Amino acid sequence: MRLRRAVLALGLVLSAPAGAASPEAESLRALAGGTMVQLAAHPAVSILLRGAVRGRQQMVYEGLRLPGPPVLLHAGRWLAGWGCADPDPRQGCAERGLFLAFDTETERLFLMLLENGAPVYLAPPRTGRWPGALAGPFRAFAPDLARGPVFDPD
Repeated sequence: MRLRRAVLALGLVLSAPAGAASPEAESLRALAGGTMVQLAAHPAVSILLRGAVRGRQQMVYEGLRLPGPPVLLHAGRWLAGWGCADPDPRQGCAERGLFLAFDTETERLFLMLLENGAPVYLAPPRTGRWPGALAGPFRAFAPDLARGPVFDPD
């Protein structure tokens, strides 16, 4: 039975037109406009999220439920959302919040907590660079963060 499924899946992959998005990527992109809880519950995201929270599970799971805008699709591939305990449309998050971004093409996760106004880099660690496509959504989350991520130029 497994072999039959694998052969069928291989046939689907081989018959897909060049440049066509995978069904997994399409199911992820369909989460645009939803909540961070919905994004975090997707199997492709949840497995990475569990590995990235490193002992801060409770804070991350609370952060997923904080008020914030819906998850949006950026640059055709990045799902990004954030929640804030102290939302201010002019300042973003100042004290406590969570930023979550997921690349639907390469399945990379970017995750940051704000605790008492200080960043806690969960994925990637502090030394990792963030894609330039996430600079805009991150500025909405924490525009005045002193030690924010370093973004690659686009």
